[in-house]
Amino acid sequence: MSQYSSSKMDRPEPGLIKWSPNPAHDTFLHVNLQHRVVQLYEPTGLAQTGSFDFEKSAKYDEIPPLTTYDWSPAHPGLVAIGTATGSVDLINLLSDSSSHLELPIRITRTCQAVAFNTGTLLAVGLERVRNDQCLKIFDVGRLTALESGVTWSSLEGSMNPVIGLEASISISSTKFFEDSPQVLVAGIKNQGIRIYDLRDPHGPVINYQTKCNNNLAIDYADPNYFASSSLDKPGLVIWDRRATSRPSSSRFYLDAVEAEDLPWGAALNIDKAIDVKDANFQDRGSLIRSLRFCRDRSGLIAVLSRTGQLKVLDTKKEYIPSEVLPNESPEVLEVRRSYEMDMSYAKERKDDRIVSFDWVNLDSPALTPRAIVLRANGAFDILEKPSYTSEHLYKMIPWRAPHRGLEVGGSYHSLMEFEASQYPEMMGPLNIDLAFADKPLFGSDKEPSSSVIQQALLSPVPTGDPICDSEASNGPLPELSNSVSKTADKLRGLRKYSKDTLEASAKLDGETKLLATQELDRSLTNLSIKGNGLPSNQQLHEKLLVSTLNTRGFPKEAQVVLDHAMLLRSKEKYLFDYVANRDITADDPWLRELWDWVAGADEAASDMGMVVQGIDLSYIGVCSIWSGDLGLYGAARLAEDTKIPDAVAWERCLHEANKKSRQPAYDGAGTKKSTHRQAALRICGWGRSPDAYLGNYAEMLPSERNSSWYTMATAHALFGGDFDKAVKILKDASTDYPELLFVSLALQLKSQGNTTTGGELLDFDDAVASKTDPYLRAISSLIATGNWETIANQESLPLRERTFVALRYFDDSKLTRWLDKELEKAIDTGDIEGIVLTGITDKLVDIFAKYIEKFNDVQTATLVLSICSPRYINDYRCRTWRNAYRAYLQRHKAFLQRTKFEVESTKKSKRGGVPTIAPPSRQIALRCVYCDAEYELAKTAGGLSSAANKGVANPLTATNVNAGVSCPNCGRHLPRCAVCLEVVGVPRSDRPDASSTAAADPQARLAARFPTFCLKCEHVLHLDHARMWFARHVECPVPECRCRCNFRANPELNYH
Repeated sequence: MSQYSSSKMDRPEPGLIKWSPNPAHDTFLHVNLQHRVVQLYEPTGLAQTGSFDFEKSAKYDEIPPLTTYDWSPAHPGLVAIGTATGSVDLINLLSDSSSHLELPIRITRTCQAVAFNTGTLLAVGLERVRNDQCLKIFDVGRLTALESGVTWSSLEGSMNPVIGLEASISISSTKFFEDSPQVLVAGIKNQGIRIYDLRDPHGPVINYQTKCNNNLAIDYADPNYFASSSLDKPGLVIWDRRATSRPSSSRFYLDAVEAEDLPWGAALNIDKAIDVKDANFQDRGSLIRSLRFCRDRSGLIAVLSRTGQLKVLDTKKEYIPSEVLPNESPEVLEVRRSYEMDMSYAKERKDDRIVSFDWVNLDSPALTPRAIVLRANGAFDILEKPSYTSEHLYKMIPWRAPHRGLEVGGSYHSLMEFEASQYPEMMGPLNIDLAFADKPLFGSDKEPSSSVIQQALLSPVPTGDPICDSEASNGPLPELSNSVSKTADKLRGLRKYSKDTLEASAKLDGETKLLATQELDRSLTNLSIKGNGLPSNQQLHEKLLVSTLNTRGFPKEAQVVLDHAMLLRSKEKYLFDYVANRDITADDPWLRELWDWVAGADEAASDMGMVVQGIDLSYIGVCSIWSGDLGLYGAARLAEDTKIPDAVAWERCLHEANKKSRQPAYDGAGTKKSTHRQAALRICGWGRSPDAYLGNYAEMLPSERNSSWYTMATAHALFGGDFDKAVKILKDASTDYPELLFVSLALQLKSQGNTTTGGELLDFDDAVASKTDPYLRAISSLIATGNWETIANQESLPLRERTFVALRYFDDSKLTRWLDKELEKAIDTGDIEGIVLTGITDKLVDIFAKYIEKFNDVQTATLVLSICSPRYINDYRCRTWRNAYRAYLQRHKAFLQRTKFEVESTKKSKRGGVPTIAPPSRQIALRCVYCDAEYELAKTAGGLSSAANKGVANPLTATNVNAGVSCPNCGRHLPRCAVCLEVVGVPRSDRPDASSTAAADPQARLAARFPTFCLKCEHVLHLDHARMWFARHVECPVPECRCRCNFRANPELNYH
């Protein structure tokens, strides 16, 4: 074993670990480098992650400081230890300390590698020295043949090497092949790898040139392959010992060596097998500590780095047809999958770092491969490789409802209910894994693996639900979710179920944390939160969405709705009808507000309403208006020959836009940008109308109505500066809500300039009402302080209304700072209310990026951004979300919805009447039967290929290629009709479509144009000629062709 090449290298403090190289013995060895002790352990029970039973069976004290060691597979207690002084010590763990022998080395130098074969040979690799061989072979059979009572000391000085090889070179690593005990592979430092046949020590040697000559490891399951690594590189190479000469190698292997930069003799070259930090290159320590092949699985190799990373590479042979693969030819490998056995190495926890490992020998390939590891704190642990069978089965489990499950209303979990004849084959691998999960693999309580596997395969078919969701309840669906058809109503019913049922059960369980839905109901007016202050509008929206993201406690059937809200909305035509979108998302007041704004922006942009002086101002937000920013792709908003506007041109453009839309004059705070504020106030009002709010209030059930609608209308009037209208609204509402009378009186006094009494009334009202009503809180704050900045910073109000207040009452510098702060906050939190600030521009993409990260609603983001992307927005995230949404619809077989989205979004992308979304490539291509070239007419219409332009003699070739008659690659035309000898696919000289027969019979005219083929002889005829010929004949019309094209085995049957 060559795990370390010199004594100067970094050593793992606790020591080294090795499982028995003999599969018949269930033991493992621990070499303690701190106390210079070798201990032998025996596993006694469980051997799985987190549970490993073992006991100490032997111990040997006072070993010399080692540089390398190996354990004999033929003799369980025999261990060879190489030292820096050049001595090789043999010890017997199963005997006392007298069983110790030092092998004679003529010239003292570092022993860098030792290796036992499956017999009695021991190979010793030494550091380079002149006048002496550096690879010595000893026969230790005499030690095992000693009679009882005879000590090893009697053989001192007589155990000379039987073979000496390689003078004046340095041996860095060495290993014996198990299937050929007399064949040895050795790493030659800075030169390469050599394979020796000890039956002819001075015979030919197989040599591979490489600097990866350390950590040799042989694949036990397929000994043709062995691996090695370098000291200063993070990669490894797997070699094939069958690579002896080029004549014996297949052309596939020779091509791989030449084309893929593969070293001769290598089957796989991996440049970076482990993760390496730059700091790891600063010293001379080995980046890779050890390589080990699994004995139970062919091609499974584990790599341990100095940082404790243990990576497993699952390799397999590249497919080559057996009939073209010569015998004993090397074969190329490829990595099928890689696994991280322990992710704690990334946390840089020094105590938990893996310092040594080895594969555990198991008695059945059905068991999951596992490794024993030694951590830096001295603890032993078992790590299991992820199971192949579990991974395969995981891909089969329909965690997401398929198309038919949503269409017919059935449970998609039932798809895992296999028939009795299929169950053992489909579920057997998983049942075997589960059967061994709590079984001891070693010790006296161990059961035979064959019996455990047989019992698992005979497991009865379960009668209940085969998929268990530990977080789902077994209760029925809420009645509201069952009785309604709209997705919004279903989601509203599930939230009500969460509030009424899940919250009650949480209280019974002693949970004191309020559920997110406690503050939420069907509309914004009923939102509240306990505490001394109101939550922000954005926090309430997050709580609303989180209440449906967390499906714990919901029935299984509810998951179909919660997991597929996007699919269900798409089936309700959630697309580019913004008014319909508002109703489809009625369960989410914030999404309704979003689509209200988009609908208003779309109405303003219709009929070129936002195009002024060659500048398209469609769908831009308040920040863009205020700063004059058209976005990163702003040139797309400019007409031809229009320059990016400067400050003067921008103000002139806004003035024209305000005049065009008949905006009322600005009457707010003093400013130098009244035109900007006038245009921005218009943007704040897009999609808003008092009639709509009144209609919403009228649609509410009388039991659900409260004073919030009146306080909202009052606040809107105050924000617009109309105190008289605000007082009138409150007076009218005081009939049904007497508590508002005091607020109206205080507001009336405020409007008359007397604030003293109003302040006293506000103290009483603020202590009660303003904790649940954000608009009443704003009114109270205005009455008490008259400070508009307090209202603009009251985050419980919608961002659109706070922006309106800031635009009317802040000076220019304060407004700029406030807009920048709110925009940054919207981007950081993913607040979709920020659309009023950004519009549908590049900044909205940043907001949606955070919004999707939190709530996975890629559907809404894609629909909104498709209005301006890629027409005005050039951002790869928009394309990624669009492709993800298209793939989502395609995956659920919503083909009609996906097609409608593609068509409508392409229309939205038009700029100057030309779509900016590239059309999909053609899905139908032609293939030439002569040269087998494949091409599309659209690609050949613009010009001929080089083959069609090579000085062809026929001047009609170019025309034929463009017409699709001739192949653009080889120039050959479509086949000729066997009757008339004219090329099919071109107009015929006899013009059958102009005959009187064709005029009377449309089918005859169609038959004259249509070619028909014989599938046996592949000869071609026009369909009308085929009908005439085969009406009298059976054989093909081509001379010497004996094909009976029109043969009928049963002529009495009607074939037409």
